[in-house]
Amino acid sequence: MQPEQRAAAELLREQAGWCRQLGSPLYEALLERGAEDVEGAGPCWDVLADEASGGSDKGGSALALRFMASVHRIVLEGRTPSLASHYPSAGGHTDVVADAWRSFRQVVEEHGGEIRSLLRRRCQTNEVGRSTALVGGFLLVAAATSLPLRILEIGASAGLNLRWDRYRYRSRDGAWGDPASPVQFDDMYEGDAAPPFEIPATIAERSGCDLDPIDPTTEDGRLSLRSSVWADQVGRLRLLDGALRVAREVPVQVER
Repeated sequence: MQPEQRAAAELLREQAGWCRQLGSPLYEALLERGAEDVEGAGPCWDVLADEASGGSDKGGSALALRFMASVHRIVLEGRTPSLASHYPSAGGHTDVVADAWRSFRQVVEEHGGEIRSLLRRRCQTNEVGRSTALVGGFLLVAAATSLPLRILEIGASAGLNLRWDRYRYRSRDGAWGDPASPVQFDDMYEGDAAPPFEIPATIAERSGCDLDPIDPTTEDGRLSLRSSVWADQVGRLRLLDGALRVAREVPVQVER
């Protein structure tokens, strides 16, 4: 086995461990089997070989996540009904992981050239759940200054977290934000850790920059973001879809 194969397999297994810890049994299983396929020089290695060339990828470029997102994108486009039947994001079920792996491997084999091309894209999840942590800091700054906020973000991706004030946050003791928002965060805070929801805040300006901005108002941008969500985490996908609705209503410039 080439050193590059071993390194790529290790990256897939490392990500499988994170998927296990973060509640994605489907991706855990597929990545474990994918690692075995890489070691056996199967179709997974065929598509990953160029990116793993020289063993230089130590995880910083999120090769495993880019791989899963590339396959997920093809599923979301409706071109792989067999694998879609195992992806909850496409209306499927994850009850038979062995069948999911066979379908996954077949998609990788049949769409190898396209997946190799998609792998060149940067990994950008733009996870809107991060706003549940950011909101507390923003409200404290608003209280300390009594001024409108200028929200500027480096590495903003699609700028979804720049629209944090258009989301609804709820704890056991209070809530903040638009009650009718399509993005609803419920019971995200434990004990006394909830942000100071009694504080009002207004936004004077919001903008960001990114090496490779995504436009969430385009079909390609929405598909890129949705494909990076793990296929069996439908709650995260639902939040993202809500944030994409907000993005159409609240313009934000993200400069390259």
